[in-house]
Amino acid sequence: MAKLLAMLTLCTLFSMQSAVAAKEEKDEARNAATQFYQDYAALQNTNKVTGLPNMTQLDAIAQHFIPKLHRIFYIALREQHRCKTRDKHAPWTSGDIFSSSDEGFSTFSVDPSIANQFGRQATVHFKLDHNGISKTWTDEVVLRKENGQWMIYDIEYHAPFAARKTGKSLQSTIDKNPAC
Repeated sequence: MAKLLAMLTLCTLFSMQSAVAAKEEKDEARNAATQFYQDYAALQNTNKVTGLPNMTQLDAIAQHFIPKLHRIFYIALREQHRCKTRDKHAPWTSGDIFSSSDEGFSTFSVDPSIANQFGRQATVHFKLDHNGISKTWTDEVVLRKENGQWMIYDIEYHAPFAARKTGKSLQSTIDKNPAC
């Protein structure tokens, strides 16, 4: 009886450990968010993105966006061009639009994702080291599963120091027509 109890206890512990490990390994939404920010950081290092990404930059990271967000970017680029050709102030020409801080970020980490009304969301912790000063904040990345893959649906800005962005999202910021 003692052997049976010991075996059952070991089997239970093993199955619990396996379930936890499987859950941690299979957070595909978190992995998708992490991969986006890694690709975006690499793009920033080679081809500095300021404001809206240009067509080439957008093509480099577009595989991370749901089709609707991808269309919003193209419409925003067209709207930005329309403003410039009419000698009006063109929106979305400066700052980092993928985080609360217009200055961008030095490092980031992504928490495990949780379910939400769109699919999943994950908190992204950012840190910016600039001129000996460190600034930290968190934003939320919202993901939706499209064609079997987790993709960026929206990014919610939460940094208290980003007055013009806090409480807004990427989609609500760039989905303005007419922009000028």
